[in-house]
Amino acid sequence: MTDNDEHSPDGRRARGARSRQAMIDAATSLFSTRGYAGTGISEIARRAGVNSGSIYHAFGNKEGLLDAVMHTVADTMITSIETLPHQGDATAAQRLDAAARILVGDPVFLRLFLLLALEQDQNPTVRATVESVRRRARDVVVAAIEPSLDAIPAAQRPAAATAVGRIALILLDGIFVSHQLDSEAGDLDATLALVTMMAELAIDRLPTLLTDPDSSPPTTHPTEKP
Repeated sequence: MTDNDEHSPDGRRARGARSRQAMIDAATSLFSTRGYAGTGISEIARRAGVNSGSIYHAFGNKEGLLDAVMHTVADTMITSIETLPHQGDATAAQRLDAAARILVGDPVFLRLFLLLALEQDQNPTVRATVESVRRRARDVVVAAIEPSLDAIPAAQRPAAATAVGRIALILLDGIFVSHQLDSEAGDLDATLALVTMMAELAIDRLPTLLTDPDSSPPTTHPTEKP
């Protein structure tokens, strides 16, 4: 690109886009290792090679940058799940396994998400961002699973898919933490196979739970003896 091109409207837009992405990349790296509260705007600016004013100009404040970071990272992951080449006869468990591999295979997203989750009680903005991204992740997993729940009546299928999606995210959170902290956690394929097996059990049980509320385990009040 020539000097004239650099100063053209298109050139300025291209520079602005590169600068914005550099700020998002720097913030992603720092937030995912030091947390949100432990990272300052000046540190992000230094890592991105810009001044602090550029960050405020592009994102308004630190909260705006956090929102951009989380949704940028989530967009990549969610697009990968949405474009999975599912075969028409794939089971819910097979679809869940494919989605799970994408979620667990993105350690930056999960590490960032879990660090922010630990901070959400201290910052309402962080809480809102975490909840928004969590809903997006759950919704895309649910959308991947729902078409294969043929054994469940159509009217109950959305609720069933939502239940399985929630179970899946809970299990995946545990898998990620285990593989980050435990060097003896074992082969990821074996762990995901266990998740798939548990999901299959949940899916098999769903028709009964949805049609017969009395089949749910009884709830014991804390003051009552079982």
